[in-house]
Amino acid sequence: MLSWLLGTGFVLLALAAIAVDVHARRTARPTAGDLLAIAVATKAGRLLMVALWLWVGWHFLAR
Repeated sequence: MLSWLLGTGFVLLALAAIAVDVHARRTARPTAGDLLAIAVATKAGRLLMVALWLWVGWHFLAR
């Protein structure tokens, strides 16, 4: 039961992310890829992204 609920939540989250990205492409707003490119433009931004990825991997993907 819980795995079904979590799977549904992840699917809804992915659909929401796609909807936000499509809306951004239709208007004059930056897309998720644009924001990520801005974030990793500096060394501090790249280090922050690596630290964030390590944290997500350790807490959610390593189980």
